[in-house]
Amino acid sequence: MDASDSALLGVAGVVAATVVVAVLVAGALFGFDESVARPFALLAAEPFAWIVVVALVVAVLGHSYLE
Repeated sequence: MDASDSALLGVAGVVAATVVVAVLVAGALFGFDESVARPFALLAAEPFAWIVVVALVVAVLGHSYLE
């Protein structure tokens, strides 16, 4: 696997993990009968969450290209 494949796989993993965690946490907080879009609205409104997601993406990209 070359660096670009590793970077793409890592970014996809970060995005998938963010989606899964957002849905599970929102389901635990608000109940699973609420709208599916609600966790993403909360994620979009929270700037700290975006800082964490961007930091994870930068770490994945740095790791794949420094390997």
